[in-house]
Amino acid sequence: MQWRVLLERLGGLLGSVDSDRLSGARLDTSVQHATLPVSSCIDVALALCVGPTAHVRAPIEGVKSQLHWRRNAAYSNSEFLDGYGYCELIGPAGHVREAAFALGLLLLAPHVTYPEHAHPARETYVVVAGHAQWRQGDRVWRIRVPGERIEHAANEPHAMRTEAEPLLAAYLWHDHLHEGARLTG
Repeated sequence: MQWRVLLERLGGLLGSVDSDRLSGARLDTSVQHATLPVSSCIDVALALCVGPTAHVRAPIEGVKSQLHWRRNAAYSNSEFLDGYGYCELIGPAGHVREAAFALGLLLLAPHVTYPEHAHPARETYVVVAGHAQWRQGDRVWRIRVPGERIEHAANEPHAMRTEAEPLLAAYLWHDHLHEGARLTG
C-alpha cells in the first residue's frame, strides 16, 4: 500500500506518468535494500519536505528501509560519490519493473556538486526536499525549491549542487533507459 501511494504521488508531481500503470504496479521483492554513505542524509532531507511536496514524506518514510540506493558505475570521483546516490523505484532495475520509463529518487548530501553530465534520456526532475542549485542550458546556477520542476532535453548538459541542506529529488527518465549518464565537464 505504501509503495502504491508513493508511486502515485511522485507520478503526480512529475506528470507524464500513466496513472493506470502505477496503480497496477507490482513490487519486485527480489530487489534488496542497499545503503550508501549518502543514505544517512535521508531523514534530514525528509524533514525538509514541506509545502507542495509534504504529501510524499510519509510514503517515503514508510518504504525507506526497503530502498536500494546505487551509483552510476561510470562515475569515479570518490568525494562526489560519498555524497550521491539514486534509487530507481520504477524501471528496468527498479523495485517495480517497467521497460518504458524510469522513476526514482536522487539524494545529494550537503556541500556536494553533482558534476556536469548528460544522457540520451529526456528527464524531468521535481525537487522533493531541500534547496539546491541547478545549472543547465545557459550555464547559470539557479536555486530550485521543493515542488519546482526541471526539464532536461536529450543530451543537455546539467549539474546540481547543494549547500547546507541535502537535496532529495524525484526523477523521470522518459526514454533511453539503458544508456546511462556520462560526465561532460
